[in-house]
Amino acid sequence: MKDILKFLDTHYDNALKLVSDFDITKSKKWEASDYVQELLVQVGHVYTVLDQDDEVKENKRIINNLGDELADVLLQLINLARIMNIDMHEIQNLKDYKSSNVNGLSILMGQLAEVIMENNSARFKKNRVGFETSYDFIKDRIFKLFIITYNIGKKHKLNLIKEFSLMCEDANGFLERFRKGEVNRQEYIDIYDENEDYLGYCEKNEAHRLGYWHRVFGCLIFNSKTNKVFMQVKNPNHNGIHKKALLEITVGGHLITGETPTDGVREIKEETGLDIDSKDLRFIEYRRCNKTIKSDYKIKEFQYYYSVDIDKNVTDFKDFDKNEVLSFVEVDKNDLIKLINKKITKVKARYDNGGITNICYSDLDKAFINNGLYISLLNKLDKEEGERLMDKKLKKLYKLISSEKRKQPESFYFDDGKVVNTKDFEKDFVHYSVMKVQPNVNYNEFLVYILIVYKDKPIPQMLLKKFKTNSAANKYFDKLSDLIEKNTSEDIINTCYYDKFDSSEKVSVFKRIFG
Repeated sequence: MKDILKFLDTHYDNALKLVSDFDITKSKKWEASDYVQELLVQVGHVYTVLDQDDEVKENKRIINNLGDELADVLLQLINLARIMNIDMHEIQNLKDYKSSNVNGLSILMGQLAEVIMENNSARFKKNRVGFETSYDFIKDRIFKLFIITYNIGKKHKLNLIKEFSLMCEDANGFLERFRKGEVNRQEYIDIYDENEDYLGYCEKNEAHRLGYWHRVFGCLIFNSKTNKVFMQVKNPNHNGIHKKALLEITVGGHLITGETPTDGVREIKEETGLDIDSKDLRFIEYRRCNKTIKSDYKIKEFQYYYSVDIDKNVTDFKDFDKNEVLSFVEVDKNDLIKLINKKITKVKARYDNGGITNICYSDLDKAFINNGLYISLLNKLDKEEGERLMDKKLKKLYKLISSEKRKQPESFYFDDGKVVNTKDFEKDFVHYSVMKVQPNVNYNEFLVYILIVYKDKPIPQMLLKKFKTNSAANKYFDKLSDLIEKNTSEDIINTCYYDKFDSSEKVSVFKRIFG
């Protein structure tokens, strides 16, 4: 026990500082359960070194330094004790515990994980014989894990005070590289199924090669005072898709693992050099892209598009990544719309270096013209105009539904029915409820629709569908919820409006998403 106490006297503070320093590498704040998982990982590494079983080892991953792995386990135990408000020096109360049985690590880890889950109400609670509280039990298991780990090191003739010092040195070297940006976390992106349910993560190139769904961020930056939009001139060498440098929206890139869509402001800083707060982002469109560029490059993306209004000129775009972006240009928004619609053949633009140029239709990425992205985003930059048009359409919808209610009240009021399920959303100045209604409890028939409440006026039965089965109704309920969750009020209201008035002027978001 004396050597364990000496270890704690030497490295206790070093351990806590190292764990704290590693917070910069994490995408979220860790809870106690996360540290238990990390401890489990490190215990697994100890088994990997001691067992060397090719049937369970990771391919091409070298884990063979027992001293380093044991030091990692001790590090995590010290930190877990801190989180649980346990004084590690009380370990001397177990001075008669001498075990060095490596199998004891897995048994004690299971018991420790179980009682911590009970503390978090993730499992039903139970009495621990010989212990008055779960706290005492946790303390006992942490101390025994520490003693076994230390004794395994002694059994293999390792000086764990020295091994821990070497581990700290190596870890601090990694942190230094991380702070300098030399550690590339951005190779990994989160992957999803076609319903955008999380699956895991992989390297970005592998996601495209294998065709995994993933999320991307896009942002169109503009200056409403000058009516200028800022476009980037993409470096064709960056992804190899185009041979020519083409104009794209201001910013676009993959969300790296752990990022939410608004965390994409990181891309704005990298690609433009501008510091933008995520609070200044205005969500303007959600899209899905599923196409194959070539056999080993597939694009399956959930695309989140935002806008940012800034009082700047293109010459303010500095310190951007020239490996990805060659330059930026500013162009009048109305002129750009005319160019895309082929009303004019060229528009005048200014480069970030102050130079003047003419932009032609062929300078634009044809893919974004054909799928309507350019026009759609440009038309949504005027927030006030968008709100005015939404107000006009909602008033027209309310008038239409009110008329239908007067003519066919039985289609709206169900004395023998019930509301089966609802899901509520607030967007901008509008309240939405996805409704699943059974008009008559004696019959297996369901209505699913969106209820819009605007200025205290209800507009029910938008995008209404009838179903004979519960499963089909639930599936449509989820689709309507997805429509509201992932689109702007402007898109949602347009979808409802054009569905009701059967206009051919615009393809609705609903049809674009659901076919």
